Amino acid sequence: MTENMIQVAEEYRATAQKKSNAHYKMSSLAGKKHMLLGVPAAIVAAVVGTTIFATLQSSKDSPELQIFTGLLSILASVLAALQTFFNYSEVASKHRDAAADYEAVRHELDCFILANAKEDSLQRPLEKLFEISKKMDEIRRSAPNIPDHIYDNARTQIASNPIFGVAK
Repeated sequence: MTENMIQVAEEYRATAQKKSNAHYKMSSLAGKKHMLLGVPAAIVAAVVGTTIFATLQSSKDSPELQIFTGLLSILASVLAALQTFFNYSEVASKHRDAAADYEAVRHELDCFILANAKEDSLQRPLEKLFEISKKMDEIRRSAPNIPDHIYDNARTQIASNPIFGVAK
């Protein structure tokens, strides 16, 4: 019976590690999207501001320059609105937090497995394993979603290297 409990703990451990890795990957992707949207928005806004000042100084500017400045102004507004709407920096932060939470659970499972591998009584270890399981459920409920293809591709050494060689 103890071996089955350790096997379940190893499976939880592998799941926690894989979810942690997937959330770190999502955090990285959201950070990149934030930069891909934010840098062009800042550049376009700077160009628009400079062009408007140049246009104000000479009233003889061509209509093409005025149209170009207007279009750049619209583009800057759209990019800023998209950056605000998608809020990739906050998404990245939430994924980073979830990854760290799953990592903490994995460390707790490491300690649980080491402490209970030779335990004769099952009552206290089962209560502790149930408590850890509830923590994983709480993290899952509060964490942002991970697309299936990101989760499926998340790598983990934990799944193939259990502490006592129990999980397969």
